[in-house]
Amino acid sequence: MRRLDRYILAQLITAFGFFVLVFTGVVWLTQAVRLIDTVIASGQSAMVFLTFSALVMPQVFVIVLPLSGIGASLFALNRLYTESELVVMMSAGLSPVGLLRSVGAFGAMVGVAMAVVLMFLVPLSGGLLADRTQAIRSDLANALIVERQFLHPLPGLTLFIQDTSRAGEMSGIFLNDQREFLRPITYSAEHARLLREGDEARLVMLDGVALSLNERSQQMSTVRFDQFVFDLSDLLRDENARTRRPSEYSVIELVRPTEAMLASGRHSRGDFVAEGHYKLTLPLLATIFPMIALVTILAGGYRRSGFGRRVIVAIGVSALLQILVFVTRAQVQESADLWPLMYLPILLGILYVVVLARRLARPRRPSGALA
Repeated sequence: MRRLDRYILAQLITAFGFFVLVFTGVVWLTQAVRLIDTVIASGQSAMVFLTFSALVMPQVFVIVLPLSGIGASLFALNRLYTESELVVMMSAGLSPVGLLRSVGAFGAMVGVAMAVVLMFLVPLSGGLLADRTQAIRSDLANALIVERQFLHPLPGLTLFIQDTSRAGEMSGIFLNDQREFLRPITYSAEHARLLREGDEARLVMLDGVALSLNERSQQMSTVRFDQFVFDLSDLLRDENARTRRPSEYSVIELVRPTEAMLASGRHSRGDFVAEGHYKLTLPLLATIFPMIALVTILAGGYRRSGFGRRVIVAIGVSALLQILVFVTRAQVQESADLWPLMYLPILLGILYVVVLARRLARPRRPSGALA
């Protein structure tokens, strides 16, 4: 039996590795678009993009691991069943309930991986990513002094620089300010310099022209200037004032938030408590998903036509439990005292597995013909 358990476990792990690669590529692409916008807008190198990609991977794994667990279980078990391998194993004395041993071990492995990612990697990488992002946005020299690129340092603000020098001097400046929608202004200057002192930053433009359009009167006004100072202080960020997000704290801190954590006022006690129990429920749910796949596929007996409907049922049950986690999390964010509700999906999943496992454990009555 131990050899059969190892064989089934090997099939599950192999399928799991395949699904992790596929889902990681798909989910990472959705995150890469945002990273590319951040890197390009700040004029950073490809190495910074690779660093950001590595730091965002734990967040990707939070989505990928549960999906890969249920996908690998359905794929491997369906293949073993349709090729009659499970039928032969059960004929040799391996009961359907005995299959839960190897599938449960696989689910426990996925749950442990989820716990490591959520409790250790996500807080660490999330904090580093937020710090690096804020540092890049605060670095005006790297963010603004980039040749021949249209940059968007702020929403509604577009900057283009023709040439730059090592001394920080710029030439061929184009600056379009649409932050006031009814009165956009476009600046063009021969030369410019970037000055920063403390929490203030100024772009000093020399020998240029300012064009503004009044949307109501549709009149264009032109102002030529020898020197014009444009305020860029909104771009500055005080790195020490950054408020940590709930996901950056440990589980022990989250379930019992301190007054210091609540002092900023940006996150309520419910936000911290909900995040803490969310990090506890997701690994448990990832552990249950493979067992849900097993009992759902075995519940209806062997069919030569395949198990397409059972696969859909298993996916539907898993998706419903995941949705319940999100719903109960939202309730806990409103009222932290309702945190036991977040474990309701776990109890429902265990109940589903136990009911179908007991049904499978019952001896089947022979049909009239066989009797």
